[in-house]
Amino acid sequence: MARILLTAIGSFSADIVIKELKAKGHHVIGADMYPGPWIADACNVDRFYRAPPAVEGDLFIGFISDVCHDEQIDYVIPLTDPEVDLLCCLKESFLASGTVLCVPDENTVRLCRNKYRLPIFLNEAGIENIIPTTLLADDADVEFPMIIKPVSGRSSQGCHRVADEIKLEYLKNTLNGSDYVRQPLLKGNIVTVDVVRDSLTGETVCIPRRELLRNPKGAGTTVEIFEEPELERISALIAEKVGINGTANFEFIETAGGEFYFLEINPRFSAGVAFTQMAGYDMVSNHLNCFMGRPIDRKLSIEKMIIARKYQEYVTMRL
Repeated sequence: MARILLTAIGSFSADIVIKELKAKGHHVIGADMYPGPWIADACNVDRFYRAPPAVEGDLFIGFISDVCHDEQIDYVIPLTDPEVDLLCCLKESFLASGTVLCVPDENTVRLCRNKYRLPIFLNEAGIENIIPTTLLADDADVEFPMIIKPVSGRSSQGCHRVADEIKLEYLKNTLNGSDYVRQPLLKGNIVTVDVVRDSLTGETVCIPRRELLRNPKGAGTTVEIFEEPELERISALIAEKVGINGTANFEFIETAGGEFYFLEINPRFSAGVAFTQMAGYDMVSNHLNCFMGRPIDRKLSIEKMIIARKYQEYVTMRL
């Protein structure tokens, strides 16, 4: 079995990822920027390390390199966006030392992150129902209400809802228009699709869910697992076009008329990957399979259900 380093084990997806990897017999090392007693899952890994924040760049990379050397790590699975962004350009150097970074290639990650380039790319690739996207600085037809978001933003950070010309002009005068995009604000349900793709064979599995309740950071807390062949086909096509290998999650808006409009891609486990595991597909193990050279499982029967998430308290240290 493999020796695996998981980063950001205080994040939403960590609990199910740790459970599934350990259930398969893997040796799991966990890391997080906060002290172990602050992280419930620090008690569930074989060894815990406190890491510097990913925003510290070289310090974080040096830390990961040292842990990989000391623990003889075979695979690194980063669980949050800043870590994926930082590590995706280092795959070859880590591989030369015997460690596989389980992230998509740099070009894929950079494309997924760019909320201006990505919709243009997908439009040119023939993907339908892409929300019209322009730079804030561009002279373009104005349609209210609209949403203005950073070109490279994540988790709804820096987004502005704009209902009239007054607020639009204010934002155009206070923001760098080349760093923000604008889109018409569509009403509807947020639908997340958990996707795993084996880039060697092209085999792709897509599991959609409606987010009935979500927290302010965009993580679903009550969801409905459902099947929609056309949405799954489009998601698989998008994954192929952008070059996904392993797991990613796609977000769509489902309008009242039942149409699905593409929103964005996060090239990592979704915060709600546990929902997909509960519905009957092992997204965690199949993500690892993509980097181990093993075939991924085909989608068989998925149980349609509503799942609600709750939080549980743990004593991590007695003082």
